[in-house]
Amino acid sequence: MRRTKAEALETRSVILDAAEQVFFERGVSQTSLTHIASHAGLTRGAIYWHFSGKSDLFMAMHERAYLPQRVFLESQNLLAEDRPLQALERTMRESMRRFAKDERAKRVYSILMLRCEYVGEMESVMCTHREGEDHMRDVIQTAFTRARAVGEMRSDVDPQTATNVCVGAMTGILTEWLRRNECFDLIEAADMALGSLFTGFRAMDRSAKAA
Repeated sequence: MRRTKAEALETRSVILDAAEQVFFERGVSQTSLTHIASHAGLTRGAIYWHFSGKSDLFMAMHERAYLPQRVFLESQNLLAEDRPLQALERTMRESMRRFAKDERAKRVYSILMLRCEYVGEMESVMCTHREGEDHMRDVIQTAFTRARAVGEMRSDVDPQTATNVCVGAMTGILTEWLRRNECFDLIEAADMALGSLFTGFRAMDRSAKAA
């Protein structure tokens, strides 16, 4: 029984690896389960034993990758920090650094953003992806709201606007980096953008005001 279960898990992993590669190379709309099965050296029946169809397979591939939004799904401690603005900036920088080193995350994010049309059966995939993004936005906005409440962030900065700016900056940098085949330093660009943004958000300390 253990061997059978282990073999099933191994086959599932092989299918997901094949799907990542073929979706990345061909694009999602131009990829069939036959293409994936051929790449994996399996039959379509083997794929259907593990997945109900292409969208189910795509969702499993998406869930397996550690995408930047996952950091915020697991960031309960972020909202308990005494200095939420500082913690948020650190978390965002760390998520970019992790992403830059994660080949699977880069490949899956490229598929999501650059190689998929979210129509028909893939529409539900985008809905699920957006749910994750919405949760990420909620965490970021809550951190900004707390930062303003404790005086760490400027009182004239709206948390929702700050969230839109930060998410837009992160998404834009990641997408452009992948679209241009990683031709610039992602960490340098992210640090520059986030550094400028958070400097603008941060409240001036009293000693600086007095000077």
